Parts: sequence; structure tokens; C-alpha cells
Amino acid sequence: MIGRKGILASVGMLLAVVLALAFVSGVADRSAQAAWQPSKPIEFVIQTSPGGGSDIYARFWIGIIEKYKFSPVPVVPVNMPGGAGAVSLAHLHSKRGDPHYISPTLNSVITTPLLQKIPVMYLSEDLTPVVKMMMDPFILVVHPENFKNFEEFLAACRQRSLTAAGTGSKQEDEIQIFAMQHAFKCQPFKYVPHKGGGDVAKAVAGKHADFNVNQPSEMLPHYPQRLIPILSFQKDRAKEFPEAPTHWEKGINSQWAELLDLETGLHQMRGVIGSPDMPKEAVRWYEDLFRKVWETAEWKDFMKKGAMKPVFMNSEQYKQFLIRFENNHVKVMRDVIGWKLRDDLRKR
Repeated sequence: MIGRKGILASVGMLLAVVLALAFVSGVADRSAQAAWQPSKPIEFVIQTSPGGGSDIYARFWIGIIEKYKFSPVPVVPVNMPGGAGAVSLAHLHSKRGDPHYISPTLNSVITTPLLQKIPVMYLSEDLTPVVKMMMDPFILVVHPENFKNFEEFLAACRQRSLTAAGTGSKQEDEIQIFAMQHAFKCQPFKYVPHKGGGDVAKAVAGKHADFNVNQPSEMLPHYPQRLIPILSFQKDRAKEFPEAPTHWEKGINSQWAELLDLETGLHQMRGVIGSPDMPKEAVRWYEDLFRKVWETAEWKDFMKKGAMKPVFMNSEQYKQFLIRFENNHVKVMRDVIGWKLRDDLRKR
């Protein structure tokens, strides 16, 4: 018969075995993750032409990686513009299982697959979310000689149809502008697409359009002589532009308020995605790589100067963010605006 001491000894031995196995398993898992290294140059597939928004971000990150020797192999920028991101997404999707292909993200890689029948439909399911690097907020921008504040803009938009300069048909800023139109109870806006954010800013600065909702970095070259922010879409005023009130302050608290907001709406997001079925150990390697980039003084200074919101998410966190982000896009694009989405859209 086993006495009390015997039972305790047996339990102690069992616990020791369990701890030892857990330790060995953990070491093995960490070793597997640490063991992965890229075996050839990494292709950074960029949706825009050289000089475009995604191109600027991707090359900035690559510059930091090279400066601090964060990668044992070169990270090579490859521009694949076309189809509002469709060309680059199809290329990335074709590299299933090969972790040497990644791409920067922006909102068109959400909207384009919802509109066009390409191999990718939902980023969160059909590609590999890697990291989220920050949010690039929208702000309502006007020429100071046309409108001195939001109240003047609001009165004008309810009397006549104002012209908005935008980055492209069915792009993220058109969605924000449509939501504004309903939230502010304005006359229908005229949306005039341009080649990119820089041209959008020039159109308003040159008084060829009444307003835009571009990112702050696009406005800064003309601020404050020819462009001023008159409304921001977040809970608190942006530290960089304290003169601009928020839509919450102005009483825009209807069903549209959350969809206009930086945290719960459809503002521009910047991150990194990879080929489908990327091995977990490769994902961990990229998470570590881009966290190092995110923590550099260069990247923090870049975000600060552009009035961007610093946010870092790992792969799983980014995937959960994308699911909600994609669902909100479907809701607004199809159910609110009435755009026709691809007829094979998977239900969620």
C-alpha cells in the first residue's frame, strides 16, 4: 500500500516529467521558428508605380532594413501597378507556400477584390496577414479662401453640390466622401478622380475642387497657405492639427459617426501581407523583422511628421482587424452605397 509520502513522490515525479516535456516542446518550437531564414532575395511586390503611396512606404521600410542589416538577404522592390492592385494581388497569390513574397497593404487591396473576380477575395483568408504598421487618417481639407471653417463648409454643401478631388473611382476616399455626404446631409458631391494623393492636394490648393479627404502627408506641402484641415474623424483632436475639430464635436453622432471614425471606420491602413499558406516560422521571422523596423527612430519620426497613428499588430491581431475591416467595407460598399460587388462573394 502506497503511503502519503509515496503519493506525493509520484505526483512530484509526474509533474517533473510534464514540465520537462513542455520545456523540450517549447525549445523545439522556438528552435524551429528561429531556424527559418530566407534562402533567396525577398520580393516586395508593390501595387503602385514608383513614387506612389505604397511605393514610398515600401522603399522607406526597405531602406531601414538595409541600413541596420535586419535581413540576411536583399529585400527587392518590384512595382506591379494595374487594376487598382489586382495585378500585384494575383501575382502574390500565385506564390502559394513560398515565404519570399510579401506586399505592402493599403485599402485598395480590400476594395479591389470585392469588386473584381481575381484569385484573392478576402486578404484575411486568401493571403497571409503579416503585420500592421500604422493607420493613415483622413481629414477634411479645403482652401482657406473658400472656407474658413467647418460651419462654412457645411452651409455651402447643403445649398449646392460641391466638387471633391479624389484618388480614383471606388477608392477609399470616395467611400469616406459618400459617408460624409449622408452624415452631413449635403447635396450630392461631384467626385473627380485624379492620379494620386499629390494631384488631389494640388487640385484643391489650386481651387479646381472644393475639398478632399486626403491623408495629412499629402496636404502638408500646401499647409497652411493654400490648404487647411477643417475636420478630423477621430475621438480626440489630432495633436498635429489642434485647430481642426472632430466630427464628434460637431454633433455627427448618427449611424454614420462610427463609420467615419479612425478606429472603427475605413481609414487608410498600412501593413504587410504575404503569399498564401506562408509557414508559421516564416511569419514569426517577418513579425520580428518589421517590429525592428517599427521601433526605429526613422520610422517613428516618419509617422510623426505625417500625422499618422502608430499601431503595430502581429499576424493574428492583424488578421482579426482585417476581418472586421473587410466586413465593414462590404456593408458600406454594397448595403449603403449600392455598389455591385462580385457575384461569387463568399458569405460570412
